[in-house]
Amino acid sequence: MLQATRRRAVRATAAALCTAALTLSQANPAAAAEKKVSFAFMYRMDTQAWKQKMGKVSILFTWCRNQRSFHATLMRDDWGSDTKLEGHALTCIKGKRAYFDAKTDGTYYFTFTKADDGNFVEGNATISYPAA
Repeated sequence: MLQATRRRAVRATAAALCTAALTLSQANPAAAAEKKVSFAFMYRMDTQAWKQKMGKVSILFTWCRNQRSFHATLMRDDWGSDTKLEGHALTCIKGKRAYFDAKTDGTYYFTFTKADDGNFVEGNATISYPAA
């Protein structure tokens, strides 16, 4: 009789844990925002700025005229001792995604640069970030 009661208690606890896990897994994730950008530059270009919370920022290339390499820097629009910027060398390839860390809440933008070789880098991308 004691074993049957213990089994029921274990089953009830397991069911409660499963229900709690299911409920938590269906909770809404942190609000995210997207910004569509088109770019065409020969040497340097800055995107428009946006406000966001601290967290991961991603850029997904949705269209590229050619597969040229360039440097993308996530800039924080704040002048001070540390602008908390992060950069990566990227190649414009449709479907490729790159991730950056926004270390604090604030206003951010991307700066794209490459060697001035007379060739344009052209494409479209979607920037995803935590909404402010």
